[in-house]
Amino acid sequence: MQRPIIAGVDGSSDSLIAAGWAAGEARRHGAPLVLLHGHVPQAGFYRVLAGDIEHERRAARQLLDDALAWVREHFEDVEVSAELVVKPEAELLVERGRNARMIVLGSRRPGPVTGFFLGSVGLRVLSRAACPVVMIRGGSAGRRPRDGEIVAGVPREEEAEAVLDFAFRAAAARGVPLRAARAWSLPTMFTHEPELSRRANEHGGLEEVHRHDLANLLAPWRERHPQVTVVEHVEPSPTAEMLVSLAASAQLLVVGRRAEPRSRYVGHVAHATLHFADAPIALIPHPLDAAADG
Repeated sequence: MQRPIIAGVDGSSDSLIAAGWAAGEARRHGAPLVLLHGHVPQAGFYRVLAGDIEHERRAARQLLDDALAWVREHFEDVEVSAELVVKPEAELLVERGRNARMIVLGSRRPGPVTGFFLGSVGLRVLSRAACPVVMIRGGSAGRRPRDGEIVAGVPREEEAEAVLDFAFRAAAARGVPLRAARAWSLPTMFTHEPELSRRANEHGGLEEVHRHDLANLLAPWRERHPQVTVVEHVEPSPTAEMLVSLAASAQLLVVGRRAEPRSRYVGHVAHATLHFADAPIALIPHPLDAAADG
């Protein structure tokens, strides 16, 4: 049975854009799409007498039905359903994400004053979800070039598998190139590694070592997805700065995240790309984090 793609719906235009992006993914992968809305009535004696709780429930149902109708109108070939659940939104999405292909959420672009503007729901889902979470900012999805590449920030070997799996599948489904990117910097007196220095002498420099390591990581994935054109990108730069720059012309930016237990922090690279990158961003949990959450 195909794992569903989940889109969080809250009635905003941003969440409708996210639902449309999720529907496109469902079509590409032949997966069902589920529109979810978590609703918790604001209980109170006088509110019950006034019928406000029932009014809230009807309004929540209506916004979900409107989103469902919109998706069905624009994506007739996608199997889509909608669920209204009495549960906090973040808790609901994290729970359903354990058996989902991915979660797709909408978020307004952060500005210089508001900063990391994802809201408490987005942050809680990003840091706790066991599946990939894709953040769509209003407007960013529609401006993507149809033939734009997928960009993946390739982390160290032990954390790269989940990122590369998602990125290669995304590139294969779209029929576009994948740019596998890795940044490097000169070691300091505190980060000096004798083994790295030895390898740099053997390969002709630090950049060649990183190119060699990246090529080795990509080799098995190239065999599994021979139809995907891969561009290896190695650059002496801070990782977040490099990925933000590459995202400008990408369809999708794929980044790993390693959350700290019981924390909403998703890592400095993920944080920076969410804040500044002008593209839909897929945050891929480390397998150990996914296991711990489950």
